Amino acid sequence: MHGADIKAIVFDLDGTLYEETEHFDYYAEQVAKRLREADRRRFWDDYRAVLADCHPLRIGSMYDAKEDLIVWLEEGEVREVFRWSGEPLTKREIETVYTKPVAVDLDRFFSIGDLWWVPSSIGRHYGLTNEDTYAAFLETREWMMGPEFKMNGAPRLAETLAELREKAVLVLMTNSPESDSEAILRKLGLADAFDHKIFRAAKPMKTAAHLEAIRARFGVDYRQMLCVGDNIGNDIAPARRLGCRTMLIDTYGLAKQGDADFIVASTSACVPVLRRLL
Repeated sequence: MHGADIKAIVFDLDGTLYEETEHFDYYAEQVAKRLREADRRRFWDDYRAVLADCHPLRIGSMYDAKEDLIVWLEEGEVREVFRWSGEPLTKREIETVYTKPVAVDLDRFFSIGDLWWVPSSIGRHYGLTNEDTYAAFLETREWMMGPEFKMNGAPRLAETLAELREKAVLVLMTNSPESDSEAILRKLGLADAFDHKIFRAAKPMKTAAHLEAIRARFGVDYRQMLCVGDNIGNDIAPARRLGCRTMLIDTYGLAKQGDADFIVASTSACVPVLRRLL
C-alpha cells in the first residue's frame, strides 16, 4: 500500500487514537454503584476475573443480554455458547435458542470487542437495564472530559495526522457522543485534525452506510480508503467487505493473520505504519 493509493482515512476514536485505560475502572465503578448492594461484590469478582482472563465472558465473545448467555461466533455463525457459570450448552440447546443468525444490535447482543462492554455486560447480568448502563457510560464520559482524566497522546500521532491531511481526507467515526469526543480530541491535540466527524455512529450496524456516505461525499473508491480501528466487528470487518484497506489495533492479541491489512498492537505502533503513507 502506497500513500498515493490512499485518498481517505477513517479513524475510530476510543481505543484507536489514545492508549489510556483508567476510564474502564471508572466506568465499572459507575455501573457497580447502580446495582443492589448484595450484587456489588459479585460484580467486582466477575470484573476482575474477566480482566484476568479467568471468566467465561472474554474479549472476543458476545453477550446475549436477553438469554444471559455468552456466545462465540465463527464467521457469523454461533459455534459455542456458555452460561454465566461457564457451563457449555449442548448443540441441541444452541439450536433451540438460536434458530437464525445473530448480529450485534447494541441492545440484546453486545460484542465484547473491548473493555467498554465488560462492565455493562456484567451489570446487565445482575439486573441493570440498558438505560442504567448507558447512564453510567455518560457519567464516565463526563469524567473523561474533566481535568482528572489525563491524556498524553501517542508520540508523533498529532504531527502525523496533520501531515497526512495534506494528502488525504481524514474522517473520525465514533460511537461516542459529540461533546465528550470533542473534549478528548482537544486533550489529544487533535481538535482540528479531521475534515469530517461522525458521532454516535451506531457501529457495526451502520458502519457500511457511513463508509458509503464518505465514499460519495469525497469522491473516493473503497480501495482508496483506509479504515483504522481497534474493534474487528465494528471497524474492520464491515470495511473489508466493501473492499477498503484496514489497520487493526489489536490491543488484546485476538487477531488472526488476514483479519486486516495491517495489524499492530497499540496506537503508538500504528504511527510508523501511517507515516509510510507520507
